Amino acid sequence: MVDRSKHERIALSPSRRRQRGRQRLRSDFRLAIISLFGLCTVLGILPLAVYRYFVGDWQTGTGDVVLVGIIVALVAYAWKSGRTRLAARVLALIVTFGYLVLVIFGSISVMWAFPILSAGFLLADRVFGSLSAVGTLVLTALFSGRFDTTVDLWSFVTTGVLVSIFGLIFATWTQMQRRQLASIARSDPLTGAGNRLGLRTALDECVKRFQEDREPAGLALLDLDHFKAVNDTYGHDAGDQVLIELVRQVRSHMRDQDQVFRMGGEEFVLLLPDTDEHGLVSALSKLHAHLRKHLYGPGGPVRVSIGVASLNGPDPQSWLARADRALYRAKEAGRNRLEIDGMDGSEARRA
Repeated sequence: MVDRSKHERIALSPSRRRQRGRQRLRSDFRLAIISLFGLCTVLGILPLAVYRYFVGDWQTGTGDVVLVGIIVALVAYAWKSGRTRLAARVLALIVTFGYLVLVIFGSISVMWAFPILSAGFLLADRVFGSLSAVGTLVLTALFSGRFDTTVDLWSFVTTGVLVSIFGLIFATWTQMQRRQLASIARSDPLTGAGNRLGLRTALDECVKRFQEDREPAGLALLDLDHFKAVNDTYGHDAGDQVLIELVRQVRSHMRDQDQVFRMGGEEFVLLLPDTDEHGLVSALSKLHAHLRKHLYGPGGPVRVSIGVASLNGPDPQSWLARADRALYRAKEAGRNRLEIDGMDGSEARRA
């Protein structure tokens, strides 16, 4: 018998927590940025707060301590809740607002503007970073009495603009990289169709819209008939080309909002949002006829069996299973057929 309490103590041991923490930092870029920014800010501000208390500047020192407390609380919130986007935006807003208030009242060095400029782009998004940069530079420049000469003011503004431009470039590049990585993670490398991960997300989105707004949606399972014979006779490279051509033909015939995913092997899923049952039957009948005329392999025409189901409940797996049963009926009835869930054999479409 397993000592459950001992197992839980091991799972929550300090070394295990540190290991899980490092894993989270490696996998969550925004959490890593929040944590690093929070650590650097605390290490930079806290000694100043102590110094200000020492020289009798109690008001500014108290403000520094309050700011440190808020930053620590936001970092802890990001770690505990996982809502790093919200925590990052609030953190960027607070440090920017805090800097502007302090610089207006003349109780902080304008040199703090440069980490503030970077924070807007690192923690939030490009829009917030750009607005924060403009506000920070303009308000700091308006208090030109903080600068000894016009040259100092001009140097500050020029340097601030350069830092902001580099921050904007970095934020734009990072966002593009994230989108590319997300696209790669959700795409089938051979055909360019979505993969199972992308399908799961898309199904959940359709179900959510159906529950909230009763927006209809349709799903079709496509399976190439006798595909194994293509691979066995002409080789896997020829089979891969057939799969690539299938996805190309499907995309060329469907709407922009429709999505195609590869389930595995020669089986694909076509998702049609905002489509009722009548539109689903019409669209899939036309697609089946199109594939019958235009989908070819090295040995001639390649036939496709399709199982179709409309969304009618909150369970995406049940929706997928109903389309799978319709596909099974199409295979059992002789292949090269379109079967619709809820219709008997006499109502099935044959291409």
